[in-house]
Amino acid sequence: MISNIHEHDGILHSHISENDAKQDILILTSEFIEGFTQSNDKLAYLKISGFPHEIESTSGGPSLKLINARVETNWQLGTASPSFGSAELTYLPYPKELVTNITNMIFTFVSLHEKRELDLVNWISDKHFSS
Repeated sequence: MISNIHEHDGILHSHISENDAKQDILILTSEFIEGFTQSNDKLAYLKISGFPHEIESTSGGPSLKLINARVETNWQLGTASPSFGSAELTYLPYPKELVTNITNMIFTFVSLHEKRELDLVNWISDKHFSS
């Protein structure tokens, strides 16, 4: 849902809500993964999408090269939180209707001195939804 309609320098515009942005990121992630897994040429798919084949080192060393991609699905089955007056956690398993999952892709980049992983959800968020 578009919210926060206002003016900057006489130009009326709006912003997408944070909840809608998160939903859009998950949809884009799902579509990206589906396209990637069905693609006959994985490197060409990444190139067309603008996904980097190498990234800069955080330590100032040589750039890191993309060597691996994997798909992970995480299921949230419940919550655990500190209990009052106890050293144990309070565990609340979810009923089946509330169990959720998120599928993400993790890309591994390496150099001689460094290894870094970049996940697709964060890449999409940074590339398309950062202000």
